[in-house]
Amino acid sequence: MQPTITQYTPTHWKPLWQLRFTHLAEQGIIGPDDIIPTVPGLPEHDRYERDLNRIDEVYLSGGGGFWLAWQREEPVGYVGGQDLGSVIELRRMYVKATHRRQGIGGLLVQALIDHCRANGMPVIELWTEEHGLGQLLYTRLGFQQVPTPGPGFEEVDQATHRAPNPEEIRMRLVL
Repeated sequence: MQPTITQYTPTHWKPLWQLRFTHLAEQGIIGPDDIIPTVPGLPEHDRYERDLNRIDEVYLSGGGGFWLAWQREEPVGYVGGQDLGSVIELRRMYVKATHRRQGIGGLLVQALIDHCRANGMPVIELWTEEHGLGQLLYTRLGFQQVPTPGPGFEEVDQATHRAPNPEEIRMRLVL
């Protein structure tokens, strides 16, 4: 069965967080289920999961966006694109372990690519593990490895509140 890719709406808040906690559990980070935020927003000084808690500000403004993949009404993946002014930073790419290697990641990223093209965004960049499956996916979709963030991405670490780890590489897709 082909998954359905939908743009995020406020009705997806709880399923998004349930999927986020599944992602954390796959990484060995377990927390109580009752800590799922009931509504968007956090105090400004709180940086924990800031982008997801302020999804409307981080992903849904400008040329950005956020998408979920659904299989039989169950969320199985997500991807976000953050508008950094005139370029998009791909963030939060995730597919549930039980649904990987089925083309869902490609469909999610393609939704972001199509959205960027339709909105005149010229470039998408991202960080990914150098020898991970993500690199294979992004290469297949046309991304190329680059040595450093390109024009428009100079302040990417500050804008995303995230610094790359030493095992990550930078990739770019010119649209």
